[in-house]
Amino acid sequence: MKRTGVPASITLAQGILESGNGQSRLATEGNNHFGIKCHEGWKGKTMFVDDDKPDECFRVYRNPKQSFVDHSEFLLSRSRYDGLFILDPRDYQSWAKGLKAAGYATSPTYAEKLIKIIEEEELYRFDQQVIKPATKGLKAHSRYKMTPNGAGYVLLEEGETIEQVAFDLNLKLDKILDFNDASYAWIPRPGDRIYVTPKKKNWDRKLREISTCRMVAGESTWDVAQRYGIQLEALYRMNAWPVGYQPGDGELIRLQGPMLGLTKNPAGTL
Repeated sequence: MKRTGVPASITLAQGILESGNGQSRLATEGNNHFGIKCHEGWKGKTMFVDDDKPDECFRVYRNPKQSFVDHSEFLLSRSRYDGLFILDPRDYQSWAKGLKAAGYATSPTYAEKLIKIIEEEELYRFDQQVIKPATKGLKAHSRYKMTPNGAGYVLLEEGETIEQVAFDLNLKLDKILDFNDASYAWIPRPGDRIYVTPKKKNWDRKLREISTCRMVAGESTWDVAQRYGIQLEALYRMNAWPVGYQPGDGELIRLQGPMLGLTKNPAGTL
C-alpha cells in the first residue's frame, strides 16, 4: 500500500476471494493468488485452467510474494484502473466497486463479496497501519475523504449546497471557494468533490505510472484539476500552457513535474 497506493485491505480481500483462501489450483500450483490471466506482454511461465472459457491462460509465479507484487503492478499498469487511484486509499468500499466497474471480475456481486470479506475479517485495520485515522479536527469528520496526494474533500450530497457544506464543517465559504478554484457563481452537482483543504501542486509521486492523463471530451482543465486534487494554476504551470488554454480531446496532460511558464493565473477559473 505504501509503495503503490493500492489499499492493503483490497489486496488481501482479493487474494482471499480469488484463491479460495489460498486453496485454489492456481494458488497451490501456480502461486497465482489473484487469478491474473496471461494477457499480452507476459513472458513468464503459464498454466491453463478452465474459467469463463475452457483452458484459459494464467500467469505462474515463483512464489506467492511475486504474485502479490504483480497484482499491484497489474492495477497500476492498466489504464482502465486509473480511476481507482484518484480514490481515497482508505475507502475500500469505493475501491471494491471501482474494481468491479473496471471489469476485474465478471461476477455481478464481486464488489459486495470483497466488502463482506474486508468487514468480517476487519482487514481495514491494515489500511490504518499505513494511514492512521485522525482522532480530532476536520480530518476526523465522518464525511472527510482525501486524494492520494493528501487533498481533503467531501462529496456533495443530494439537495445540499456549498453553503451547507461550509456550515457542516465549520469552514468559511470563501475558503472553500478558494480551495476549489471557484467563485460564488459555482453550482456543484450531487456527487461532486468539494475540496475542504488546499489542493496540491502535484499528483502523488509514488504513482509514477499515472503521471499523465488524457483530456476527456466535454471536460475542462478545471475538471481535471478537481479530479486529481491539483491546483489549477499548478496544472497550467506543469504543462506550460498559455493563459486560458484548453486542451483538445485526447490530449496528454502532465500531472507531475516542474512548474513551467505562466506568469499569472490562467483564465477560465470560475
